[in-house]
Amino acid sequence: MAGEAGRVRVALERSGGLLGRPIRRGLDSADLPAAEAVRLRELVRGAVPPDDGSGRRAGGAMPRGAPAERGPVGGADRFIYTLEVDYAPEGDQQGERTVRTFSEPAPEELRPLLALLRVAPLLPARGRDTLR
Repeated sequence: MAGEAGRVRVALERSGGLLGRPIRRGLDSADLPAAEAVRLRELVRGAVPPDDGSGRRAGGAMPRGAPAERGPVGGADRFIYTLEVDYAPEGDQQGERTVRTFSEPAPEELRPLLALLRVAPLLPARGRDTLR
C-alpha cells in the first residue's frame, strides 16, 4: 500500500487533556522533497499494515469508509489521538483511507510516524480541513 509510489497524506489530531483543545498536524508526500516523501511512505507502511483480506487491516486499522476504532478510554485529562492516512496510488486506481484512534501509550508500530508528525506543520481543526 503506502510504501509504493503514490501520494500519501497523513494527519494526527490530539484531543482531550485538561483544556480539551485539539491540535492537528499533518504531512503530504506531494509537498515534500523526494527523499522525505519516501521516508513518509515507509513510516506509513510500518504504521498501517496491509489489508489481510477480511476487510480489516492487520493491527486493527479500518479501511476507507469504515467507522473509526476506539482505543482505551481514560480519564478526562488523557489525550486521545486520531491518525488519518489517505493513500492515492498513481493512475486510476481508487485510493485508501485508514483511521486509527488510540490513547497513550501509543502502539509501538506507530511511534516512529508519531515522532515525525509531532513536528509537522499545524493544520486547521477537523471539519475545516479534511485530507480528502
